[in-house]
Amino acid sequence: MAEVEDKILEALRELERWEGRRAKVRTRLENDDADESELDRIDEQIIHYQKLLQDMKKKLSSFDVSRTIARSGNQ
Repeated sequence: MAEVEDKILEALRELERWEGRRAKVRTRLENDDADESELDRIDEQIIHYQKLLQDMKKKLSSFDVSRTIARSGNQ
């Protein structure tokens, strides 16, 4: 089960990374320093990781999900 938890944590980190990129691109868009298509690609990645996390969480019991969430907050 630890392997699945590690993969969930990795996916959470990636999701956070893409969300950070989205914030930066939105700021650049406000300054006319980025293209809308860049934001579209980032949004696609965010959706991908959200769906991936949903699928991975379905494989765990509710106890395991709670434990994994607690681990993600402790790192």
